[in-house]
Amino acid sequence: MSNKLFQLLKEPLLQFLIIGACIYGAYALFGTAEDDFRDTTILVDSNRINAMISQWERRWNRLPTRKEIDGLIEAYIREDLLYRQAVAMGLNEDDPITRRRMAQKLEFLTSDLSQMQQPQEGELEQYFAGNAESYRGLDTISFIHVFLDPDKRKDATLGDAAEILEQLRAAGEPDAETLHAGDRLMLQNDFASATELDIKRQLGSGFAEVVMELEAGLWHGPVLSGYGVHLVYVYEFVAAPPAVFEDVQARVLDDWHAQKREQFNADFVKSLKSRYQIVIDELPADRLLDAQMKTNAEDAVEVEPVKADSAS
Repeated sequence: MSNKLFQLLKEPLLQFLIIGACIYGAYALFGTAEDDFRDTTILVDSNRINAMISQWERRWNRLPTRKEIDGLIEAYIREDLLYRQAVAMGLNEDDPITRRRMAQKLEFLTSDLSQMQQPQEGELEQYFAGNAESYRGLDTISFIHVFLDPDKRKDATLGDAAEILEQLRAAGEPDAETLHAGDRLMLQNDFASATELDIKRQLGSGFAEVVMELEAGLWHGPVLSGYGVHLVYVYEFVAAPPAVFEDVQARVLDDWHAQKREQFNADFVKSLKSRYQIVIDELPADRLLDAQMKTNAEDAVEVEPVKADSAS
């Protein structure tokens, strides 16, 4: 009998129900948000808004945009909702924790609940099918490049590149002497089965993105990087095969859980919001970057005719 009970307690669904019962049992025991706070209004007053703006300005050395201050306000409301709910459920009983820590404590608890949820039959395969591209391996490319140094060649760089490119194309597939056609670069000139990330680490993201699109068996150029100008010959491009569900099943399950956890927490906060009257004071338009930019633009328009008159 005890073995059967132990096996039953290991069932995820039963664990989910037990934890859920504990959470809402604690909520019932310690009272509702109305009992603990009496006032169910969340007030985001002008003092708090101005404090948010000042804090943003100190950190980023500029005023926030309306979209950015709206994001700060939404974050404050979310935190206050979770804090109040945490207090209502007695989660502050044993530790003198800040409101942020308590809000996080409740959020961690709800995340644990969502983590116990398991996909129904076929649901994980369906999630994989909708996101298959993110589980595909990395494409690889093999190529060499001839470097032309603009610091050395100055204004002649692009002209030299066009001339050398014509010579390389006429010579056909490159050999060991090909790399001597350009200038010295203290980085590797040949890449074998390299991923886009491998190329980015040496020659930058712009160069890597262009090279990954080049046709194999041809010389291409000029391709620019932060170092200068390159002429590129691609030997081979190998596209990664589609991912097989069985090979990435563990990753798919982790991602599925992450998505469910995010949705669970979003729904939880939304349900809490419905229990409160949220009041936000009018935003100080003169302290937002949007208004400042608009004023600067208007000033520029007003000043322009004056400059034109003075020039005449």
